[in-house]
Amino acid sequence: KAMEDSERTYLQLLATSSPQAARTVLPNSCKTEIIVYANLAEWRHIFNLRTTKAAEPSMREVMIPLQADFRERFAEIFSA
Repeated sequence: KAMEDSERTYLQLLATSSPQAARTVLPNSCKTEIIVYANLAEWRHIFNLRTTKAAEPSMREVMIPLQADFRERFAEIFSA
């Protein structure tokens, strides 16, 4: 029931407001998509922060494979 109420409220807000405002009524741990623009030096910094054991597990789940992709594409910058 609670999830259905949240969804109904979300859809109403989505129709009358911005997606950011509508998202505030969703429960935690909902999927979201983001776009990040950064230069290669900044990406290296992001990976250094978000792939350590201290980083939040769901962030590591995304960032470790992304880091591997960057290492393939830009080996001279992102060598292990």
